[in-house]
Order: sequence, then C-alpha cells, then structure tokens
Amino acid sequence: MALGRTHDLINLAAFGPIVYYLQPTDFVSFTVGYMVGTFLLSPDNDIYHSSVNKRWKILKFLWYPYTKLFSHRGISHIPFYGTLTKLVYLGVIFLVLLFILKFILMKFGDTAFSSYLSLIDFDWYIITNPIVISFFVGLLIAEVIHIFTDIIYSALKPKKRKKRK
Repeated sequence: MALGRTHDLINLAAFGPIVYYLQPTDFVSFTVGYMVGTFLLSPDNDIYHSSVNKRWKILKFLWYPYTKLFSHRGISHIPFYGTLTKLVYLGVIFLVLLFILKFILMKFGDTAFSSYLSLIDFDWYIITNPIVISFFVGLLIAEVIHIFTDIIYSALKPKKRKKRK
C-alpha cells in the first residue's frame, strides 16, 4: 500500500487535469470537496493511526469507532460506498451531538434556543443543490484516485516470498 504522503502528492498532481477535463459546475465547492477527500476523508480513515486521522488533531478520537466498524480495504475502499459511509458516520455523530445539545438546553437553559433546534428540518433541496453535488463529486474523485493508487501500487510492488523454516 502506498504511504499517505504518496496519496497526497498523487491526488494533488491529478487535481489540475481533472478540473481541466471535468470542468465542474461549481469550481469552489468541487475544490473544497476534493481537498477534504484528499486530506480529511480518505479511504484510510479506517486505520486509526493513519496520517489522515492524525490531521483531525484532537477530534481524531471520532474515528476510533469507525476503525472498529470497518476493516481496512473493506467497504471504505469501494468508490461511492466508502464516501457514503464516512458521510453517514459523521452525520450520525452530528445528530447525536445536536440531540445532546437540545436536551441540555431544554433541561438547564434557554427554551427559545432549544425550540429553534426543533425547527431544523431536512430538506431534499440540500442534496440536489449543485454546490452540494460538486462537493460530493470532489470527495468521490479524490477517493477513486486514492483507490487506483492503491491498486497500481499493489500490482507493481514485488511480492515477498515467505521464508521456509
């Protein structure tokens, strides 16, 4: 498997040609998605001590359950599904934190603010928004390049023979 730095360099080198040929509808959100997919939400989030998880600094602990749920080179290395699992995982964490915040505010704090939190509603327009789609495509392409790098590196790497005792 290629090292994290190798993945970063290959993803950064591929960014220019991808933007040139793909011509995303929203360049900024595509770029942000691509960079987030390269540096923060990589298929290697399933390895707790990976360079990608180290970039989360004090929030690195959030990825510990993810590493226990998904084995390396499992679903996180399948294009689209890997990105989707990471986004759903982070979404569940966000909703749990939002629920805890709402509970604390209702129990001990401002009821006006906690009632505002109950007004937060999911709107399908958010998913079909071109900005969100460009962001997701950026995440997905960064993931695909990472996976292809792993495949090519594994194919070119000489196989180690087991030593006989």
